[in-house]
Amino acid sequence: MDDVYHSGSEAPTAGPDSRAGGSRVLVAVTTFRRTVLLPGLIARIRQEMAEAPCTSRLLIVDNDPDCSARPIADAAGAGYLPVARPGIAAARQAALAAGRPDELTVMIDDDVMPQPGWLSELFSVWEETRAAVVMGFVDYVWPPGCDPWVSDSGFMRRTRHGRAEELGYLATSNALFDTGQVRSLGVDFDVSLGLAGGEDTRFGRDVLAAGGRIVAAPDSVVRADIPPERATRAFARRRARAQGASRSRLLIDDPRPAVRLLRSGQHLIGGVVRLAAFSAGALVFPARVDRRRNAVFTRRAWFAQGRILGAVGKGSPLYTRTQG
Repeated sequence: MDDVYHSGSEAPTAGPDSRAGGSRVLVAVTTFRRTVLLPGLIARIRQEMAEAPCTSRLLIVDNDPDCSARPIADAAGAGYLPVARPGIAAARQAALAAGRPDELTVMIDDDVMPQPGWLSELFSVWEETRAAVVMGFVDYVWPPGCDPWVSDSGFMRRTRHGRAEELGYLATSNALFDTGQVRSLGVDFDVSLGLAGGEDTRFGRDVLAAGGRIVAAPDSVVRADIPPERATRAFARRRARAQGASRSRLLIDDPRPAVRLLRSGQHLIGGVVRLAAFSAGALVFPARVDRRRNAVFTRRAWFAQGRILGAVGKGSPLYTRTQG
């Protein structure tokens, strides 16, 4: 891994920096076979690191067993960390573990592009709040000519919260973690999830349960250009069902078998009721009459299907190794 910090330029610095009390940041890019996107992303992150009021270092966390990102990291002078265990949860946990107790760990996905002020704003909100986690904003951009029904469904959309607003959930594609604080709370990413997804939801739940805070940094923005293959009804259905199953599993989870059984029954019944209601809504508002309502009701029906699957211990993984 690269232990060189950068502060305002590419010249390495030794010891604490005078700005921001010597705060240090590890910027971790979690990646899987997106070698075409990485060079541009690294260059943009370097610009943000140079302008941020803190010292920082860059680490590429590669979940590809073939280590396809290593040459790119080496060429860019970035740290490189291979993670053999498949799944985004394993990559995120490795990134968090790579951070030192006196560092802040910033995680960013490999398919987004930071906008001006991205890193400075994440750091600024943390400095003001000292929260365990600061969550930035993801601006999803639909590809030209995509099915308007899909964009109307709302399946790739984030709520833009107020600055420093306390949140009851977490999404980790653009987030800052107070590494030492998170460790003191005893919270890790659940690597047993594999390719199922939902690792950020569980992590956020555990942070809040342990007394930590999650706050919003709405002006820390990364742009996510949705690829055409994901701007389809088939992908929207798979994503909604996977998220529904993940949600059920999260809410059912309990060390007591009797409680798990009771909750499974509740979520099964709740899923069936919601599936019936939302399916009826989609029938009442066909796409030719009200496209937006039809799309939203249909997406919610798919989510309800996922809740049913999760309640009975089933459900397809959100991520697959055929998507690079």
